[in-house]
Amino acid sequence: MSEARDYTTRERVLGLLAAYTCVGGTTVALGLSLPLLPLAIEAAGHSRFFNGLNAATGAVALLVTSPLVPWVSARMGTIRLLVVCFLLASVSLVALPYTPIWAWFPLRFSLNAALQGLFVISEIWINTLAPEKARGRLVGIYGIVATAGFALGPVVAAQFPLGSPVPFLAGAGAILAGLAPVLAARQVAPPMEQISASGLLAVAGIALIPIMGAAVHALGETAATSFLPVFAVREGWLASDALLLITAFGVGNVVLQVPIGWLSDVWSRRAVLTGCAALSAVVGLLIPLASGDPVLLTALAFLWGGFLIGIYTVGLTLVGQIFAGPRLAAASAAFAFAYAAGSILGPGTAGLAMDIVGGGGLGWFVAVVCGLYAIAGAIAAKRLTSKAR
Repeated sequence: MSEARDYTTRERVLGLLAAYTCVGGTTVALGLSLPLLPLAIEAAGHSRFFNGLNAATGAVALLVTSPLVPWVSARMGTIRLLVVCFLLASVSLVALPYTPIWAWFPLRFSLNAALQGLFVISEIWINTLAPEKARGRLVGIYGIVATAGFALGPVVAAQFPLGSPVPFLAGAGAILAGLAPVLAARQVAPPMEQISASGLLAVAGIALIPIMGAAVHALGETAATSFLPVFAVREGWLASDALLLITAFGVGNVVLQVPIGWLSDVWSRRAVLTGCAALSAVVGLLIPLASGDPVLLTALAFLWGGFLIGIYTVGLTLVGQIFAGPRLAAASAAFAFAYAAGSILGPGTAGLAMDIVGGGGLGWFVAVVCGLYAIAGAIAAKRLTSKAR
């Protein structure tokens, strides 16, 4: 069980504001770059393979950076690393429209690496400051800020013609907006110590189920957001209507996070985590059956978004409940690594499932992943109960 330092109300407010602002700017930048860069590469006449390689460069950056954040932070200092991440991310983003496309490979790597540093430290910071009785709700607010940032990024990008540097400048501004709150809260920055590879593996073994929740969430969410519209179009929907399913999915992400976080504060967090996974599996099984009913499928997309994000929210909350100090940093790094791995695997595996068994493969794929995770969570909880007795 984590034992947090006794922070004053002012320190908690300053620290949480800094962490939330970090996350907001980070997700706006990612939300901008994810649609803009592939569209620009496509417009320049490059192959889809080339486009995919560029996207993979960003994903690899997330994967590589995650376990290094506590180590680098311990050597540099948390605030210094945050400032470096702010500057590197904003410079990388601003440079993109002014450089040739071949330079986008190193720039996308540096952008995503810096953003992942902001992500990991923000999650550590929130869990360090959160009092146990409100941890789930505060992590839920973090999820809302992140989801809103992702949604805002494409909206900003859509206001300008393709090739305009203005969205990139706006994204850099959103990133740098977090710098002042971070400097104001520097006295309550989370402590870091150097963590060895064996230390990372040790914390992953202690909290395997919560940490794997990040991978399960990423697998399910990236699969759903990539292929829900494709599934609907294959079932005869208009493309414009099919895209609204992603809107419903995103609204579910936002609306259900704090209620799920509150439930995890007043009930067993392991039970809530298992329940979110089980409900995600049930919705996945229902998705193929609801294609002929737009209202029902839209409602299911809303619930799917909420239950899948619940796996992430409650998993991260449990990480903060179990660990404190340097071990919390290691566990958060492992959590971020699991998320990055799931994000890389999700779209490809879901697409393969749809190729093999048809449109229903999307729902069945997510149902299998979440169902197996729910079973593993239930077994682990039972073993813990048996040991306690």
